[in-house]
Amino acid sequence: MLKKTALLLIAGIFAPLTFAQQSFFPIWGDEAEKLGYTLPKPYGFSISYMDMSNPITVNSIDLTGHPVLEAIDVDANQADFKGSNITLRGDVWVFPFLNVYGIIGYTQGQSKARINSVSCDRGAVNGIVNNALCSAIDQVGSNLPDNAMFTLDMDGGTYGIGTTIAGGVGNWFALLDMNYTYTSISAIDGNIKTFVAAPRVGHRWEYDGGRELRVFVGAMYQDVEQYLSGDLKSLGLPSELAKAVDALAPDAGFEVSQSAEEKWNGVVGFQYAFNRDWDILMEAGFGQRETLFFALGRRF
Repeated sequence: MLKKTALLLIAGIFAPLTFAQQSFFPIWGDEAEKLGYTLPKPYGFSISYMDMSNPITVNSIDLTGHPVLEAIDVDANQADFKGSNITLRGDVWVFPFLNVYGIIGYTQGQSKARINSVSCDRGAVNGIVNNALCSAIDQVGSNLPDNAMFTLDMDGGTYGIGTTIAGGVGNWFALLDMNYTYTSISAIDGNIKTFVAAPRVGHRWEYDGGRELRVFVGAMYQDVEQYLSGDLKSLGLPSELAKAVDALAPDAGFEVSQSAEEKWNGVVGFQYAFNRDWDILMEAGFGQRETLFFALGRRF
């Protein structure tokens, strides 16, 4: 049944359709065409893939499950995130200058942070035993190997909404794309909330048969907030520290808050339409955040 449903969905996306020709959208489309503008077909589906590498700021690491753990301070404020996602997008041009869309997909990634040191605040705990444990953790935490890391695997489903505002003069165009996505992490408790705003400017060339090439440059603003929690063992702590924590509290947990270190980066790319139905888009981002994006689109 699932296979049959998937086949019907694919057939519906890629089969020739005529309903768009009688579509209500885009509003004011006839007026825009009378002024000489060539408009895309109103409805679209696309599949895309993005690869990304991004420095991350670790805002806080809190340990839970025992008073001594709650007194521990982990110094690991910088992390590197590497990940990718694949998404399906459906969109409609509501006005000639305004597109709205929905996104559903899957994201997988991993962040790694070097642990500089681990210390325990003995003034925050009571009792001889707890103070002795704090002293032992201080001893272990101040002699960590240079490659001591904690690792977070962040895989899960992604969904979101967005809008594009576009305009142009002659063959020059400008647009502003904005979207908000939410990723629910499957392996651990947590989520990634991302807001993106990407202004671009470019030039287009039209050819026979509906072919068109657009080349653009721009920037991308990305505000990422990651909230993660789970079993402390899943952090991949150094073995010396993991053994000490396990002996102290086998059910110990963690809570981590992270955000993007650099919110802006530059982008350059192109979009090529084979005809009025099919197009491809490729975009590269450069700066502290590096991205590579591919998309194949179908319009109706």
